[in-house]
Amino acid sequence: MKWQTIKTVLWSAVGGAVVWWIVLGVGFGWMPSGSAERLATEQVQAALLDVRAPICVAKFNLDSDNGERIEALQKANSWAQDDFVEKHGWATMPGDEKPEAGVAAECARRILASRSL
Repeated sequence: MKWQTIKTVLWSAVGGAVVWWIVLGVGFGWMPSGSAERLATEQVQAALLDVRAPICVAKFNLDSDNGERIEALQKANSWAQDDFVEKHGWATMPGDEKPEAGVAAECARRILASRSL
């Protein structure tokens, strides 16, 4: 076989592989396992946040001192509001020892948003 023929076959195989990768990705939604795992993790975290943040807000609303605490939460710096919510235990779910990441921040955001209506 001539080198030119081998080179043509190899480049055709590389080109075919690239086209096939594009067809799988664009046409069928295929992605590498690492990307799929990362996407699934992000979706699970978002779903957990959507479930746990309303529970945290409900725990805040059940607090007997929530009138005073809403004022303190509003006065707190935005970067310290999640610490305030965590400190009072509203973001910690029953059975957990500490809150999930992001729950306290989302809870504080929702508490303040509900009070500004």
